[in-house]
Amino acid sequence: MEYFENRERAESFGGVARDYDEFRPKYPAALITAIMEAAAVGTGSRTDASPPSTGDRTLGAPRILDVGSGTGILASQLRSAGAEILAVEPDPAMAAIARSKGLDVDVSTFEDWDPQGRTFDLVSFGQSFHWVDPLVALPKVRTVLRPGGILALAWNDIEPISELKTRLDAVIARFHSDGKTASLGSRASWGTEASQEARAGSGTTEPALTVEPVEHPALTQLRDAGFAPNETTFVEDLHYSRHEWLSMVFTYSAQLTMDPVKRAVMREEMSAEIPDDGLDARNEALLVLAGT
Repeated sequence: MEYFENRERAESFGGVARDYDEFRPKYPAALITAIMEAAAVGTGSRTDASPPSTGDRTLGAPRILDVGSGTGILASQLRSAGAEILAVEPDPAMAAIARSKGLDVDVSTFEDWDPQGRTFDLVSFGQSFHWVDPLVALPKVRTVLRPGGILALAWNDIEPISELKTRLDAVIARFHSDGKTASLGSRASWGTEASQEARAGSGTTEPALTVEPVEHPALTQLRDAGFAPNETTFVEDLHYSRHEWLSMVFTYSAQLTMDPVKRAVMREEMSAEIPDDGLDARNEALLVLAGT
């Protein structure tokens, strides 16, 4: 099953919207800069230089459509960097938090969203492209991009550093033997899913804790739709308290859709593995920029 077809997981975030906004990570500053530089390409190709019709936005600012915006984490960073933002988010609770930050939000799935003739220099998906049907979404992206516009897909991919990762992975494997993963959307997560499918086909049920990196499937989907994607990884080292780490992990859909008792036990077991002074982690954030 494709991620976007699993509506239980896709629609699981609203109940933890506040935790999601507080504990999900921001994107590396260099990734935001790269998106803004790409958006400037679309800005330079505009034939319509008229100012936006609402708000106090700056003439000539890149116009970005942020799809699956959630609580507006990526959208807020892009706005702070100087972009004019319209967000599209299907969950009302997530959208309400984004609106509380002053973002313009249309509450809709992207597949059902009405552009109303609006066009953009760049369309972004932050941790959300896996929740849309690419056969519907990618042709629609083309219709809302100005000539020369860019599609940007971004994922944070954060993992503990050192042997603690092995211990936490072992806990995760015990609780997600059904094939789900603790995180979602990253290259590592897709590799884990592929590995699990291969083991199921061979009759092997023992979960593997490490897998070889695989190309993110979004790259194939983009090429098939006529886009020309390029990927870049932005690395940053981070530190989390035990509470911060667990709070982040338990905003992912694999945990949100667990049996509540099972979820509580998993959290207790993970907590017991994390030292009192927290853990060091590394974010290998992936950015895919694709022109048409």
